[in-house]
Amino acid sequence: MTTPTPTGGPLRGVRVLDMSALGPGPFCSMLLADFGAEVVTVERPDPPSFDPAKLFSRGKRSTIVDLRAPGGAEVITRLADRADVFLESYRPGTMERRGLGPDVLCARNPRLVYARLTGWGQDGPYRNRAGHDINYIGVSGALGVIGAAGTDAPVPPLATVGDIAGGSMVCALGIMMALFERATTGLGQVIDAAIVDGSALLNTPQLGSLNAGTWAGRGASLLSGAAPFYGVYRCSDDGWFAVGAIEPKFYAQLLAALDIDLPDGALGEDAQFDPAGWAALRGRVAETFAAKPRSHWSTVFADIDGCGTPVLELDELAADPHLTARGTIVTEGEQLSAAPAPRLSRTPGELRPHPDCRGADTGAVLAEAGFGADEIARLAAAGTVMLGHE
Repeated sequence: MTTPTPTGGPLRGVRVLDMSALGPGPFCSMLLADFGAEVVTVERPDPPSFDPAKLFSRGKRSTIVDLRAPGGAEVITRLADRADVFLESYRPGTMERRGLGPDVLCARNPRLVYARLTGWGQDGPYRNRAGHDINYIGVSGALGVIGAAGTDAPVPPLATVGDIAGGSMVCALGIMMALFERATTGLGQVIDAAIVDGSALLNTPQLGSLNAGTWAGRGASLLSGAAPFYGVYRCSDDGWFAVGAIEPKFYAQLLAALDIDLPDGALGEDAQFDPAGWAALRGRVAETFAAKPRSHWSTVFADIDGCGTPVLELDELAADPHLTARGTIVTEGEQLSAAPAPRLSRTPGELRPHPDCRGADTGAVLAEAGFGADEIARLAAAGTVMLGHE
């Protein structure tokens, strides 16, 4: 049995019962576990073949409960009675049909923060549709603004924008706000964290540009790669280099580092931000970067404020001196992990181990919740719970 070592993190003493699956919910509860919350995951007896939840299991305790089996819902109800946070990601109405909706659980435990992290949210005409990250960011507008100039198709940004930023992070913020408010009122509340809402919120800068009449379309704006001073360039060794020299003083150093001379009339701030000259200059910048390997440009930009950095591949992260100095990427054997963030001065987060196996903590968690040994044995024999399962 794996019991994560208690930490001094700011969430020490906060109990989280995580019913979610796949990616957004488990990543959300991982953030809470990183900072000291006691997170108990409730896994299904038959997990899907595509199950990213195991990637986000660090610092958590694992239980297996079959909600479809007799007594399964009662087990969850009793566990929720002693929880501070209940996290679920089922389609709207599913938990209510199982007797585990907020009307039931919050009535029994008024301090409970009941977080519902879904794609479409708890209401609206799409609420019962199936979907994944790409669908939610497609409808929210977040996908439609991402893509390179001169291409027709939007570029899916993995699951980072929707599931993680628009879902996990927004839900974690909601949980923290609800816990903060509970300290005053003594009452929990229900959080409707929809990925479509969160990813739309991330589009605030683009909406502002649209409102101001300055939105030029996908791939045509300053920050989408159209500007020659903000984009990525292929080097002679097929490595990539990123530049983001927006401010004129940084732009001047970028041009100097690339040994690109411009006519006096093309050096001012007005000329820098005039899209009419971007395509031609981008071609010159691309030719210059293509003449040397990425390592050369990393050296050139290391000691100037030209806002240039290499684009690192995943297997290069552990060797980067800045990431190493800060401990941003942690190496354990051949495994790489990102350290908890942000960094708190007195009560920092910490990496804790993953469970030994699925259901490793079922027995201990049930016992702590008041289940007797005979009762646990009966539940295990009935297949309602599983006591450790690879």
